Amino acid sequence: MKKNLLILFFLTTLPYYALAQLSTSAWYDGYWGEWKEQYSRYTGVCYYSLFGNYSGFTVYNRSDHPSNYSLKFQISSYTPPSKEMIKYHYKNNIPFEYSGIVEYFVSESYPSIKSALKSWGFTLVKNGDNDSYKRTVNATIKISPYKKSPKCYTLIFDDVAIGLDLGTWEFKQ
Repeated sequence: MKKNLLILFFLTTLPYYALAQLSTSAWYDGYWGEWKEQYSRYTGVCYYSLFGNYSGFTVYNRSDHPSNYSLKFQISSYTPPSKEMIKYHYKNNIPFEYSGIVEYFVSESYPSIKSALKSWGFTLVKNGDNDSYKRTVNATIKISPYKKSPKCYTLIFDDVAIGLDLGTWEFKQ
């Protein structure tokens, strides 16, 4: 009986935990860092939430309002690729490449995105922090080939890159 209840509990909580996956990696000084899962190993809850869609989204601390984001990007003039184009890119392992903008925050403690990445592996300075100020920069945004929906983004800007792996995250269409 206990075993059945445990299995039932696991199956009913699985979608919640599966949805809350985000891994990040940072590139600077010519090297990629390791992928870091952005969730608590004790509770299984992701530190961050995403708001937006596949052409751009906001990354914010799950305990905050989306307006208190730490990173935001938007692809300029995004048109979803055709099924044939998705298949071609996937078969040939060619990323989709776009132009866009990235917004992030810096502070006195972390005066550049590179300093934040070197300290934390991700940007922790957010809108609403006392000494934060926003930077908006042009970026190259690459989306790794996919079958169903985009899962892995690379944002290249200000002599750094941030990789975002959405795991099983799905945006509502």
